[in-house]
Amino acid sequence: MGSGFAEEIDRGGGDPIRILELSPTRLLTTMPWGQLARIVPDPRRAEDTKGLRYLSHDEQKQAELRNEVQRSIKAAKKWENAKGYARYIADVITGKREENWATPPFALWIEEPLRSVRLNTVFGADKVAYLPFGTNGVLVDAETQHLAHYILLDRPEEHGLTADQVNRRLVGVEIYHNLDLVSARQIFHDRNLLGVIPNKNVALTSDSVNVATNITLALLKIPVPLPASGETVLLESLVSLRQRQLKAADQEWMTLSTLRSFVITAIFGRSGFDKTSGAISELPEGCTNEAAEKAIADALALLFTRFGAVFQDRLRTVIAAPAVFAALGAVAHRSMPWAAEPRRSLNELGELLADVNWTRNARYWGGIIGKETARGTFSLAGGVKDSGSRTATALEDPESERYEWIRRGQSTWMR
Repeated sequence: MGSGFAEEIDRGGGDPIRILELSPTRLLTTMPWGQLARIVPDPRRAEDTKGLRYLSHDEQKQAELRNEVQRSIKAAKKWENAKGYARYIADVITGKREENWATPPFALWIEEPLRSVRLNTVFGADKVAYLPFGTNGVLVDAETQHLAHYILLDRPEEHGLTADQVNRRLVGVEIYHNLDLVSARQIFHDRNLLGVIPNKNVALTSDSVNVATNITLALLKIPVPLPASGETVLLESLVSLRQRQLKAADQEWMTLSTLRSFVITAIFGRSGFDKTSGAISELPEGCTNEAAEKAIADALALLFTRFGAVFQDRLRTVIAAPAVFAALGAVAHRSMPWAAEPRRSLNELGELLADVNWTRNARYWGGIIGKETARGTFSLAGGVKDSGSRTATALEDPESERYEWIRRGQSTWMR
């Protein structure tokens, strides 16, 4: 990368960009996303085998390099992620998130070396690099974010935007230049596979704009009577905020993600089972944050008061298992003021659950949330999405044979 002092910008040398130089091959800069889009075309184009033959030689080369480095959009579920990312970026551009947002810088690989010069300014020496006109590059990281911008450009009006707003969005860009394909693929590997992803509980406690998470965190402040002593504690002392799973020696009753699943199914009913692992941005009609906090707190108070001893004995009972507790939320949904008629009162909810046998035993729960092992012990199997609806049916549908199973027990031949 050639460098030297210059009196002024060389307008014929390419698009000038102000940079910070991290190493001879690594630069930092900012640019409007529309400028980046001129360097890195829509990745969907690279995967359109029929359309590739209509591209210019340079465009075909860019597509081939992109496909050498990046994952397939459909195979990596990148398309679904990009649609959610597009909604997120739209909220950023329109100001709905104010300053509560973050998007990573784009990692742009340009195979050729870039020329740079130093300019004397009132702030001292400034460094400028030139992007040759018509330069093509490949993203080795943040391609999903790039695709999200193209999705916004497809129909900006659906997100309350204009194409100009999308193109003008200022983004951070890391430029890796004068590196071969092997190096680019290594950077892709390191950026995508070496990071440590936080567990679900840690991620949940950090998400301050997720509606379901905010309601869940607010509920941690409700009082809960301890069954043995009668002492009242806050729910947060009975919920593990950091662990993904509880160990045998842990004193908490459940994890934060288990409580959040209950909140989501209490809000949405059985349709909430499929929503428990995703972000919740909107509440159903007639439900507000305040109404949800109050109604769900009342339902939890009923459950913890009536079945506190069962929750406390979690190693020998199933009530706090994620699938069961989420199913309890779906059953409690019928007691929420925004639920469709006919509703059931909290007293009726308590009576419905009064004779359930919560013992962790295949006689009651086999084929619903687990099975008997070869050693004769009962093993939980299946998560919220797998077992939630089946468990809810067993809890509240008298016409189901499982309704009797979890109350009276199954015959041996049925297990």
